Amino acid sequence: MTKNILEKPQQITFDITDRCQMQCVTCSKWKTSAADVLDKELTTQEWKDILVKLHNWLGDGFWFCFSGGEPFLRQDIFELAEFANSLNIKVASMTNAFSIQHLYERIVDSPIESLNISLNAVNNPLIHDESRGRQGSYEKTINAIKELTRLRNEKKSNLGINIATIMLPENLNELIPLVEFVTKNKINGIMFQLLDDKESFHGYIYQKDCKTGSYKMPDELRLKYQNMSKRAIEVIDRLIEMKQVGHSIYNSYEQLEAMKIFFNNPDDILNNIVCDVGRTNFAIDPYGDVRLCFNMEPVGNIKNILPEEIWVNEKSEKCRQKTKTCKMYCRLLNCNFKHNFANFNKNFFQKCMNKLIRMISGKA
Repeated sequence: MTKNILEKPQQITFDITDRCQMQCVTCSKWKTSAADVLDKELTTQEWKDILVKLHNWLGDGFWFCFSGGEPFLRQDIFELAEFANSLNIKVASMTNAFSIQHLYERIVDSPIESLNISLNAVNNPLIHDESRGRQGSYEKTINAIKELTRLRNEKKSNLGINIATIMLPENLNELIPLVEFVTKNKINGIMFQLLDDKESFHGYIYQKDCKTGSYKMPDELRLKYQNMSKRAIEVIDRLIEMKQVGHSIYNSYEQLEAMKIFFNNPDDILNNIVCDVGRTNFAIDPYGDVRLCFNMEPVGNIKNILPEEIWVNEKSEKCRQKTKTCKMYCRLLNCNFKHNFANFNKNFFQKCMNKLIRMISGKA
């Protein structure tokens, strides 16, 4: 009975811009034209008004994350972080680190408490650059990580610096060295993200409601999973061992094990996790539209409607119902899994684990 009670959202995201300087192979947001969106993005004052509304609803101490696009393309990001801090709201942010060289000190001195930096390789710069679509990205990212860490330590700042890595066919042999890099350089931690359909991540201004109930994984993406399956499972087993001995890997053991099941057969996950994103997520796009799921249509615009009213309105309830028949695979992404695992079929999970053990030992 308690499960049916609709609680307040646990994950608040401010997608403050669709703009991005990269051309990542894992995303299509970069196709957004700045000329199309600059005059449509929420103003500084509108974002402050939203922070006040959220504080009135959620109270002190909740977290939100600046996302995008590239959040640091917004020149007012520090002003917004300071304002959030004045309301006792905690701030995190993501960055591709490509254009923040002049902002290192401001970031360390700001109220941003957690910074997630995208890095897809550490030994082979070409892998990172090609995955991000910009030559020289690796060098800028590594320099940003080292300089931010140095300044953080020098100033005795509480800024958490984290690495975010997408698991790709090309970088599987980079994952273990990335963990070792994090440990050696006293970075707070690393999180691994499954590769997903790049068309899921495109500019909100162009986005139409995805037919999630009839979605079919692109053949090209399914082939990538198949080709990386064996090696991916081996690497994940090693990551689990590294986590057990103290390396700071943020993915839970349950998520890492679920990733192994996914690589063995993606549909096993699809059929046995009930997505609960509609009951946990509250994402505000650059234009004020609110989404509970980034692949579904907006459920209201926060400029005109209070967030607590959006949370319980008819569109939100319709979205929650649609998640029950959704055929997309994003329920294993980091932003969703920690909430959705409670709905995982545990008996099936154990069966899949036994199947994997037999497969790896050659007894399948």
